[in-house]
Parts: sequence; C-alpha cells; structure tokens
Amino acid sequence: MAAVDPAYPTFIPATPPASNMKQHQALREACTNPDNLFTLSERDLVSLIYQEFPNEIDRLRRAYSIRDPQGTSPETPSPSRIIYEEDYDEVNRTLVGFLALRWIHNAKYEVFVGSQPPELRLTRESFDWIRDYYKRVITDANTLYALITSIIINDLGKDPELSLDHQKTTGEDISDLNHDYILLKACGSGLVPCLERHSAEEKYDLLLGIEIGAFFNFGQLGQAENAPAALTSLLRMEGRERSFQLRFMEQLLDIAGAAGHMDWTCAKKLNQPIFESYRNVFHACYSVISGTLNARQGYDHVLIRRAEYIHRKGFRLLKVKNDQYERALMRLLCMGNVTTKKTAEMYESALNSLQQATKDDLVYALNVDGSVDEPAIQPTYAPALLSLIKKQRELVAVFEYFSRVMSVKAQVDSSAILVERSVLGVLKRHIESDKFRENPSILEDVDVPDDVIALTVQ
Repeated sequence: MAAVDPAYPTFIPATPPASNMKQHQALREACTNPDNLFTLSERDLVSLIYQEFPNEIDRLRRAYSIRDPQGTSPETPSPSRIIYEEDYDEVNRTLVGFLALRWIHNAKYEVFVGSQPPELRLTRESFDWIRDYYKRVITDANTLYALITSIIINDLGKDPELSLDHQKTTGEDISDLNHDYILLKACGSGLVPCLERHSAEEKYDLLLGIEIGAFFNFGQLGQAENAPAALTSLLRMEGRERSFQLRFMEQLLDIAGAAGHMDWTCAKKLNQPIFESYRNVFHACYSVISGTLNARQGYDHVLIRRAEYIHRKGFRLLKVKNDQYERALMRLLCMGNVTTKKTAEMYESALNSLQQATKDDLVYALNVDGSVDEPAIQPTYAPALLSLIKKQRELVAVFEYFSRVMSVKAQVDSSAILVERSVLGVLKRHIESDKFRENPSILEDVDVPDDVIALTVQ
C-alpha cells in the first residue's frame, strides 16, 4: 500500500475500495462532456443528481433553515418538487447552488442575476470573474465531479440524524458541534459513502476542504462573524492549492443557492456586495496561506475593503486599523450585511444607544483576536439573526444581547482560542416571534448560549 502523507487526516484511506469506484458512473461519465451535461433540461439535470446522490439529498429534507417571513416564491416547480413533489428548504438551497454552476458554465448572466434588486445586482464583470475562476479550476471530469460532490454534501451536518447516526456508530455525542464539524466527524465514521467514489487524491482534496470548513468558513469571514484566530487554520492549506480552489468555488455556489428555498430561479444571494466580500476573502486567504499577511491583517483586509464599499454608498470611511470602536462597528455592519448609508447610520445609532458599560464590553469583545490567554467568542448565526431585524429598537436589544453573548468569560479548557456560542436557538424561539416585535426587551431574560470549542491552539 502506498504511504499516506502525514498531513492527511488520519481517517483517509490511501486507496478507496475498487468496487465503489465502479458504481455511480452516470454522472461521472456525463462530467467528461460538461457542455452536454449542462444543456440537459432542469428537470433531467435535477433527476440525474438525485439518481447519483439519493441518500445525501434525502438527508437534506430534515435540515433546518431560516425563512424570510415576507418572502414570496416563484410559481415554477422547485428542484425539491421535481424530486419529491414537495418543498424542502435545504434540498432547494443545495440544488440551486448546483444549478448556479450550470448558469455559470453556460454563461447565463441574466438567469444568474434574475430577481436580484437592481441596486445590488451582480455586475457582468463580476459574473465573468466567477466564470473565469470556474474555468481555471474545473479543468477535467474528475474535478467537476468532485465539485458537484462537495456541493451536495456541504450542508449534511444540518440533518440532526447525522449526529445521531455518528453517535450510534462511535458512541461520541457531537450534537452540540457546528454543522460543518458534524460533517467532518461523519466523514470519519463512514457516514458519507459517496466520498468513496473518488480517487485517494480527490478524496483528500474534498476532506481537507471539509476539515478546514469545520474551523474556518469563508462566509463567516466575509460577514465578520468569526475572529482572526479562525484564519490560522488556513495554514493547513499550504501546498494544497487545488483543495483551496475547490473549497472556494463550492462556497461561492453555496451562497449562490442560499436563497434557493425562497427563489429557485436565480442566484439571488450572490449579489454585488456579497461577491465583493467573497472576493476580498479570497485574496485575504491566499495572503494568509502564503505568509504575506498574518491572521489579524488578513481579517482586517476584509473589513477595510467592506468599509470602502459602504463609504462609496455615502457613509463615512471607518478607520479599521487604528480605532477599536470603528473596527467593532465595521464588524457589526458586516454581520448585518449592511449596504446602504441609512442602515449603517441606524446600526451606529443603535450601538451608541447602549449603556456605556454595555457598549464598551461589546466593542472590546469585537476586537479580541483569539488566543489561549483570551479566547475569542464567535456569535454563530448572528448574521442570520440580524437579517430579521427591521427597527432600531430591535437592533438595540440585539446589540445588548450580543454584548452579553460575547463578553461572558468562556468556560472551556486551556487550549481553546475560539469559542462558538450559537444564537440559532434564540433566533428560532424569540426573534421570529411576535412577542419580540412587540417588546424587544424580552432578550434581557434570555441566557447566553452554551460554549462549544471551535478551535484550539495548533
């Protein structure tokens, strides 16, 4: 047996079982001629993907999702309805991400931008950047098949039964981990068998991307949801450019499909400001991996570029490098995906409405990089929560809550440098309720979420 690179995660076999490599050839063979593959009708293409990944897509029916209560859906059948004759949010989100790949390959710019608001619409130049990147990265059938696999399995960790199946298999309870980490663990316990259809090299690239995703999420950096410490995990990508390229392409498609449960006719979420954020993340990550920037500098590169974007919309240029208050405000603007002067001013007004001690605590916490001496707190799902906030008094209550979430000292072991506190439960139980709209101060009685170690010192 060939030696395994010591950098490989220990659960990666040197060669996959030959029998599995001979199965599921329909999609792999179709990948040899992507021009033909992507001219299939949407119904035929979705059916082909389901034929290839039935167990994985079935799992997505149980995944949780967050809906905009004001949203309306198209009249055309969704990808989920093509398969099940019923809508399942995460199935639609995942398959719209795959369909976005088709629109990119076929240069269907108008379809891709679809119902994006005109003021936020992805420019053709940016679409061409994505398409050029795709053509540089996806150069053969095996790489295309690996990318499609990555798209389909990316959110399997949102299926609550996946962590239960892992516990039945290994005895390990992973239900409190983030969904990316749950996926990584499930791969290690053999619960994602579609990985065995790939060669050892392809499988390693996929697993390294999943492993990095468990500790570092491109979208979380773009939204300033994580902390600089998270970027240190990127150093594992050194010398593995193909794995990084695949992961980034998959993450672009993930955001392209992020609103696919509400509108499956286009890549509604991958608009111009979000694309610019992801492109900034791309450059920051490459610089950290190459050693050109350290973790804090890479993180601030993203904040500075976003500050410049909001400045172009009329808001003052925030001093990210030299002012803790303005850097903290910039992080909040990123978490809230703020794209207008009016909303930026509402965020600043809400921050300044806090009691001084509460404000100071939040500003300080938003400037912690993450170390053994002082782990950073990551308010996971904060961007999703903020997306539901419409009024300043609601925002003030949320910022007061965030101050507690991010300031209470973590109760974790001594090697932790980044600790997650998920606000998803708060979002579901309180933010989506009419009681919160009527009285946002109900958050004062809500407990701080439990600590989950996201990253330890390397």
